[in-house]
Amino acid sequence: MKPALIARVAHEINRAYCASIGDDSQPSWDEAPDWQKASALAGVDMHLANPNATPENSHESWLAQKTADGWKYGPVKDAEKKEHPCCVPYAELSAEQKAKDYLFRAVVHNLKNIPDGATVGSNFTSVKYIGPRATHRDGMYGTQINWNQGETQPVPHAAAALMLKHTDVYAFGDPLTGPEPVLADVVAKEETHDEKTQEMRDSIANMNKSALTEYVKTNFRVDLDKKMSVADMRAQATQLVDQFGV
Repeated sequence: MKPALIARVAHEINRAYCASIGDDSQPSWDEAPDWQKASALAGVDMHLANPNATPENSHESWLAQKTADGWKYGPVKDAEKKEHPCCVPYAELSAEQKAKDYLFRAVVHNLKNIPDGATVGSNFTSVKYIGPRATHRDGMYGTQINWNQGETQPVPHAAAALMLKHTDVYAFGDPLTGPEPVLADVVAKEETHDEKTQEMRDSIANMNKSALTEYVKTNFRVDLDKKMSVADMRAQATQLVDQFGV
């Protein structure tokens, strides 16, 4: 895949990850200033030229570029003042900030060998399920997408960024060759599943121990401890529904 497209995907995944930790300051790729696009492309070029570079090396390269451009440390990112809170040695970064370098490196190395003719849609990232189950449905991140083991599905960027942190369950998928899903249809599907999930929560709130035991065993293959209180059993059943869906 062309470096410019890799940079775009890396930027959008970083933006989604930032949003997941409460940072909504990142603009979309189309709205990003030229210096930010150039920074992302420089990071891609660095990893392509140095395939063994670590996430720490990635940050060091970024910091060297920023310093050369006149940036310095500041508690809040300010492009006009050229201040950035990550203008510190790698060891001083928080775990949340270090994760960005891991994600960036993973994006580059997973996309670099995809043919230039393949594209990733503007709203979706291809995600492959590599977990142990023959089939899997996402309930944790709200997409309600179904996978067969080893199958690739298009996932909205924000959810994909969170999924791909769990490298034992998800990986970057094969190129998307069919038409991109309509985001509005995905949202409508999520809303429908949310309604069904809430209905199930309400039903669980009225189940007795016997009904809870049977429901959880049948749908999740989990044996509830009958010594628990009915309230604790309901809480565990609800947690399973929230995690794996109805």
